[in-house]
Amino acid sequence: MGHLEASASVRWTGWEGTITGRSGTLNAPTATQAELGGPGTGTNPEELLAAAHANCFTSTLTSLGRARGVALEEVTTRAKTRLEWDDDAHDHHLAGTELSLTIRSSSAEDEVRALVRETEERCPVCKAISGNVPMAVSLEVQPVR
Repeated sequence: MGHLEASASVRWTGWEGTITGRSGTLNAPTATQAELGGPGTGTNPEELLAAAHANCFTSTLTSLGRARGVALEEVTTRAKTRLEWDDDAHDHHLAGTELSLTIRSSSAEDEVRALVRETEERCPVCKAISGNVPMAVSLEVQPVR
């Protein structure tokens, strides 16, 4: 069985920092969100989770599509996460994530929808949040003519 390890680190001072990934490609400023009293001048965990969720879901979907012979000519995945907190902003938690997909496909719509349902069960990020964070997935299939 194969495996992959990924890593990232954050260097933080005061309200801001920099997040870097081992690959060298990820290098972004990060900061406490303005809504939580920080400067809001960089990325934040919720934005990074949304990016990871959209990327992981799309990667899993396209891999399954190739394996199942389902044509996916174009996939757009948008992710939105929701953070909620109490009035003193100390007890905050991830309250939900939504994925919205638009897929152009020459395959039958029911095959594309079945593939998306399978992806919800197999995507590593979906598995990681399952039972902990409510997740919704919406899909628009656009036929290729």
